[in-house]
Order: sequence, then C-alpha cells, then structure tokens
Amino acid sequence: MLKSLLKTVFYRLGFSITKLRPAVAAGAVGLDQSAGRVMSMIHAESPYQNFPLADYPEDLHGWGSQSPAFDQLLARLKPARIIEVGTWKGGSAIHMAKVAQKLGLAPEIICVDTWLGAVEFWTDQKDPERYLSLKCRNGYPTVYYQFVANVMHQKCEALITPFPQTATIGALWFRRYGIKAGLIYIDGSHEEDDVYADLVSYWDLVLPGGILVGDDWGWDGVRLAATRFAGEQGLSITHLADKWYLEKASS
Repeated sequence: MLKSLLKTVFYRLGFSITKLRPAVAAGAVGLDQSAGRVMSMIHAESPYQNFPLADYPEDLHGWGSQSPAFDQLLARLKPARIIEVGTWKGGSAIHMAKVAQKLGLAPEIICVDTWLGAVEFWTDQKDPERYLSLKCRNGYPTVYYQFVANVMHQKCEALITPFPQTATIGALWFRRYGIKAGLIYIDGSHEEDDVYADLVSYWDLVLPGGILVGDDWGWDGVRLAATRFAGEQGLSITHLADKWYLEKASS
C-alpha cells in the first residue's frame, strides 16, 4: 500500500518510479545505426509487405492533419526522428512526411496507436466520423489497415513506422532502447488523466532542444492536463496555429 501511495505522489509531481528493464545495446536487436531506424526492431517483417492495397481505397479523413504548425516546426527543428502518439488514419504523419521530403529531410516517423479509438468513438454507433470509421469486423476495429493503406497510397512507407501499442507500453519500449526524438506529437486520448500520463511518459523522450507538441487545446481534458504538467515542470506553453507545444532546453 505504501508503494502504491508513493507512486501516486511521484506521478502527480510529474515523475515515475516504475521499474524499467535495463537498456539493451541497440546493435543486438538490429538497429540501423547509420539511419537510427527502429522499423526492424518493432517488426520482424515490414507491415507494408504483401499488403492488399487494392482492398483499401485512400481515406485520409482526420482532424488537424495538415496544420501549418507542422511545417514550421519541421523547418525549425529538422528532426531525425518523430514520435506520434495517436495517429488514427495517418493524416498528420503523412503530412509531416511530405513536408520533410520538401525540406530535404528523411526522418523516421514512428506512429504509436492501438487503432481502437478514444472513448468518444464508442458513444454513438451512428457517428460516421468515429464509430463507423472504426470499421469493426466481428466486433473488433480494423482501421489500422486503413492507416497502412493510406501510407502506401501516399508512398510514405520509407518514412512511417507503425507501432501498434498503447502509449504507455510504447514509452516503456522507447526508454528500454534509449530511443528519443526531436519532435513528439501527442494526439491520443482527450481525457485529462490519459493526456497527463502521456506528457509524463513522453517528456523525457524529447531530445534537448526538441519540442513536444499537442493538439485539441479546446478539449477540457487536454487543456487541464497540459496546464498542470507545464506548471509542475516550470515550462511555458506556446501556441502555434491550432497546436500547442512545450520546448525542452538545450543541454
């Protein structure tokens, strides 16, 4: 009980005392040291290999995917790696990939998502933008395959790596292998506790001088979590177009 209480106190202060397994040498698990790619660490076989693309016409419906904030942040940071937490059909990841290509960059964009939908996706079975977009088959969402198809339709396979996992386990995995990013985009759940947990989990994965950017400031849960986390960390929230972000000091 004491351990649980201590974990709660440290969590509220913006820290985690979760025991992590020691980092493993990257070379031992097949990381391409020259490019820093993690695709082969996550997938034994490319998720794009032998994919039935003809079965999935392009569908990039989403929210805030083509924000000019992405263009400005990529031009400024020129990140070698981007982590996106919550990607849905891949609209924002694809947009960032296209912007990066125009800038002459080739970052790996790692998309962490369960592709199961946030809570609001399960509240109205007639909602075409949410519940019906899950494309449930035998009761289980299949929207992940739409994401894969969209990436392929836009020919962004070389830059985008799907990581079908929860935000929490994704963060633990990144920590285990010492993987950080110059730009991390948080756009998963809109519930306050979930957003706060994502900020706690991913802030330490931002490289010095990098940025953690978020979406949906208009959602109460997002705004409350971001404000609380920024206050605890002594950070200032900056607004850019329809996004908000926290900047990590350079070391």
